[in-house]
Amino acid sequence: MTKPSKPSPQEDVEFSYKYGFSMKDTSVFKMQKGISSQVVSQISHIKKEPKWMTDFRLKSYKIFLEKKMPEWGGDLSHINFDDIVYFVRSTDSQKSRWEDLPAEIKETYDKIGVPEAEKKFLAGVSAQYDSEVVYESVQKELGKKGVIFCDMDTAVRKYPKLVKKYFGTLIPSHDNKFAALNSAVWSGGSFVYVPKDVKVGMPLQAYFRINSERFGQFERTLIIAEKGSDVHYIEGCLPIGEQICNGTSWVNIESVQPEDFVMTHKGTLSKVTKTMLRKYKGKMYTIQPLSPFNTFQLTEEHPVWSIKRETVLIKRKVRNTWLSEVDTQKLVKAKPAFIPVKDLKKGDFLIFPKQKDTSLGKTNLSDAEIELLGYYTAEGSTSYNRAFRQYYVTFTFSENEKHFVDRVVELTKKIINKKPSIFHDKKKHALVTTVYSESLYHFCALHCGRYAHSKNLSEEIMNLPTEKISLFYDAYFNGDGNTAYRKSKKNSTLNRASTASPRLASQLQILLSRIGIYSSILIRKGGPDIIQGRNIYRRDQYVITYTLNRTWSTIRETDEYYIIPIRSVTSKAYHDYVCNIEVEGAETYLVKGFVVHNCTAPIYVTDSLHAAVVEIFVHEGAHVRYTTVQNWSNNVYNLVTKRAKAYKNALMEWIDCNIGSKLTMKYPSVYLMEEGARGEVLSIAYAHRLQHQDAGAKMIHFAPNTSSRIVSKSISKAGGRTSYRGLVQVLPEAENTKVFVSCDALLLDEESRSDTYPSMKIKNNNVQIQHEATVEKIGEEKLFYLMSRGISRGEAEGVLVNGFIEPVAKEIPLEYSIELNRLMNLEMSGSVG
Repeated sequence: MTKPSKPSPQEDVEFSYKYGFSMKDTSVFKMQKGISSQVVSQISHIKKEPKWMTDFRLKSYKIFLEKKMPEWGGDLSHINFDDIVYFVRSTDSQKSRWEDLPAEIKETYDKIGVPEAEKKFLAGVSAQYDSEVVYESVQKELGKKGVIFCDMDTAVRKYPKLVKKYFGTLIPSHDNKFAALNSAVWSGGSFVYVPKDVKVGMPLQAYFRINSERFGQFERTLIIAEKGSDVHYIEGCLPIGEQICNGTSWVNIESVQPEDFVMTHKGTLSKVTKTMLRKYKGKMYTIQPLSPFNTFQLTEEHPVWSIKRETVLIKRKVRNTWLSEVDTQKLVKAKPAFIPVKDLKKGDFLIFPKQKDTSLGKTNLSDAEIELLGYYTAEGSTSYNRAFRQYYVTFTFSENEKHFVDRVVELTKKIINKKPSIFHDKKKHALVTTVYSESLYHFCALHCGRYAHSKNLSEEIMNLPTEKISLFYDAYFNGDGNTAYRKSKKNSTLNRASTASPRLASQLQILLSRIGIYSSILIRKGGPDIIQGRNIYRRDQYVITYTLNRTWSTIRETDEYYIIPIRSVTSKAYHDYVCNIEVEGAETYLVKGFVVHNCTAPIYVTDSLHAAVVEIFVHEGAHVRYTTVQNWSNNVYNLVTKRAKAYKNALMEWIDCNIGSKLTMKYPSVYLMEEGARGEVLSIAYAHRLQHQDAGAKMIHFAPNTSSRIVSKSISKAGGRTSYRGLVQVLPEAENTKVFVSCDALLLDEESRSDTYPSMKIKNNNVQIQHEATVEKIGEEKLFYLMSRGISRGEAEGVLVNGFIEPVAKEIPLEYSIELNRLMNLEMSGSVG
């Protein structure tokens, strides 16, 4: 096989933008960047607030200016308060009905599941988009019970006496710099009031979403649970299996990790910088190119490097139902563009890049070894005879292929200096060549796999110098291929090779593309069959086909890539997790061989700030549980102040799960004010590359017979950093107090870091204090035990991590627990977004 001549190179694609899961900015009002007393006053004026709230804001702004930036915890030096937008109004008014929202906001919350929550009859949903709550639904049953669940702005207007009684009393403006900032510019958030003895049976939920660049979100939440009441409040901020090319094979996108390499539109490898997961609800598009095996799926906003058919047409009348005819010269000279998949249709063209030769003309394999591996891939298998403790390699050819048998014998002698035995199986019309050699057994298994359905080429074969590829492929084709001759001026030949291994089929397609041949892969479905009177079950077969010397083809070729027509584009409803990756420099990767642009949560090179304040009052005998599952994008500073007061026999529970953000500093606290009060904080923190999760808890015991429990679980990977920062204080009057603190850290590699900063101030001797702290790595013996059960190392790590976080995960409602576990599993395998 020789490499055909190529046309002149095409211009490289320009990348002047990034795609992402951010909606077009259609805000009806947006302030200029920066903070001042005028900005604070303007926010209050826009909201038509009472004078007492305006005064409260302005006083808080002065305190904000006076307060110094915290110097402990994470690095806050890069926050520029004058480069932040403090108020964005996304819609002209709050809507009470889902269908009244603007389309782009509905689409965003579709993707994070708000409509699904409604369908599941959850008690209430509030959704905040940038500065303000834009959608709120409260079931009539809540109102009948006297429960108030609304956004904070509405509460200030409709329930001023109730709000004024509690607002800012638990977390005053002077508490810290970010509490002062929130108090000055707060917008949105939730207000919950639960009357005496009322039990709210289903969780109240709120969703928070930042859509604007350089934006600060400062929601304010106030929850009041009267005597004997019970409420659970949840806040959150939000197709696996598709395969991408890593240069040597196709791999599932969810298995790709940062620092891995993937093939880009240039036919070269680039490093993965980030992996992402998000929940998606919308249309899933399926594109089938000329090769059915290369069919792939994408979400509707995903851009594909392609050429629209209408831009390269011949001016000729369309015949019958045929597609419009294309001008080949125009097509090969056309510049591909990134086009959203929803805008593609049958007859448009996809781009299949040719992989560049990265071998530098070198390989450790001899020509004889390369050729023998080609024969083995087609007709070989490896076995071990336990009775005789013998390793052997078998090649099975048709009895009409003795010349191939002779070649295998010659190659074997040359490589290991052994002569194989040959058996003529007349019943099966086969020539069976057997080589008893442990070294050859391991050599063939290493480079090509053991069994027909799982054949898989090694990196060394996939990275062969271009001139050596034909040596391997010709030998493979001799074993598994066949040729059909077509009568034409150039006597074109249709070549076909069949394998039971889908991975091998994709690898052969890659190798052929490097020597100037684009091949299609057909799928021949398996099933029950009969051979020589025996009932068998045939596996699916993957048939690689290509035609040489063709006078006309639907496939066009340039120096850099092949241009492949689309056979069909279809879509269907989809509601599940989707994965994506960011790639260094190119921002592209190949899905089933074709170029797509990365597409993810908002991709901003600037940072955003989330500084919320949550105040909760749990009166006598009441119970409040506040659950957070946050997955902010990695450009968000998540700086939150959360505090609750628990009175006589009351129970306050914080369940805090932190996976996203650039830096999180959050320490939920409980003030145990009266006898019998109980407080609990259960937290999970996961830090990946360039992330710092500085989380913890505070328990202040003011009264006797109170108890508190803190359970903190943190996981660090790929250089991420987690910190536990906790305070337990027992005042002199708080006798007979019980305290339990457990902070456990799990490090998954040598680069990662975990710190513990516990503080205990005990001023009463009649107390029970228990404090446990561990920092550990995943033990090799545990991994070995699980891997010996047939699962991969990554899966084994995931099992152990799920067990590690189980004490916290089990406390979360099922729907959120499943989501948390899936997020963690995919983070462990390097796939989130």
